[in-house]
Amino acid sequence: MSVQMQPGVYEAPPVAARIVEFLNNGNNAPVVVVENEDPAAGGASAAIRFQESDNGVDWTDISDTAATVLPGGDSVVTTVQSSRARIALHAGGNVKLLVTVIRIIKGSPSNLGAA
Repeated sequence: MSVQMQPGVYEAPPVAARIVEFLNNGNNAPVVVVENEDPAAGGASAAIRFQESDNGVDWTDISDTAATVLPGGDSVVTTVQSSRARIALHAGGNVKLLVTVIRIIKGSPSNLGAA
């Protein structure tokens, strides 16, 4: 078994929208960490929820995934359970979010880096 992590910084717009989507193709449900990069003093909160889709056009909210990510480095960790082909993060709040998708993959990693 190996762990794959993919981070990225995304702007959550003032009016909530899908800000990133990824394929749901791991051996286990992905774990997603969403961190608010706005400073604590004067920063804004971000309202988030996860959505699922088979075709990338018709999206449905995934129950029990709505949360608020407070400013100042606060984070929300969610194991996203879905049987659909695609998962998206829907967010709003006019803030930058660091989003890290963590997947568990069966088998040995093919490359452990330089020795």
